[in-house]
Amino acid sequence: MQECIDYAASSQDEVCGLIIDGVTLFKCRNAHEEPDSNFRITDEDWLAAEGQGEVTAIFHSHPINSPVLSGTDRVYQLASGLPWWLACNGDLYKFNPVPHLLGRKFEHGVTDCYTLFKDAYHLSGINLPEFERVDGWWLRDENLYIKNMEANGFYQVIANEAAPGDVIIRKPFLGADPCHAMILLDNNMVLHHDCSGHLSRREPYRLAFIKQTHSIWRHRECSSLNLAGIYADISVKSH
Repeated sequence: MQECIDYAASSQDEVCGLIIDGVTLFKCRNAHEEPDSNFRITDEDWLAAEGQGEVTAIFHSHPINSPVLSGTDRVYQLASGLPWWLACNGDLYKFNPVPHLLGRKFEHGVTDCYTLFKDAYHLSGINLPEFERVDGWWLRDENLYIKNMEANGFYQVIANEAAPGDVIIRKPFLGADPCHAMILLDNNMVLHHDCSGHLSRREPYRLAFIKQTHSIWRHRECSSLNLAGIYADISVKSH
């Protein structure tokens, strides 16, 4: 929506507003004490917006070069339960209120390793599709990961060229398809969520994982993958 981008360009502070019925920007006053780096919408503005229709998203801008939600943004986004639209550098980004990346309980097809991978990429600026998967697919030669990686913009890279943001596909079970995805982060850490009973977590890319690695994949739009979105979200759950 060009109006959001133009509104952001009108101020050196963060601007904010509410999206009505998915299409209309209701401009709000930024009532935060530090408007250059934060925003707050007053109850009065919120009530006025609700008088014009359903509030379907929250909008704000980042005057600095940061086209992802900050850790603080993520806390308030999840409290709101709404998509957040962000204007930065003349572009408009839309972020769904996906759960925090760390601390998720595993539920296949709902919050599993693909969900974590997809949501982390979403917070970093690349949107991936959902696809149907029935528990045990890795035992039926369905090979969902390998079949879907290239189809959704990924290409394979060799291990010694792996870089943060790449997706590591593991084969943790003998006689089964590769069925577990991890995102490589800085300092040889990985973000992942497996069915071992642990919550989604960040941990070292240790020898056992390396031995189980089947392949490593990079998105064709990796230059637009902004890992600051992942790190900002992780920072909230790490303190």
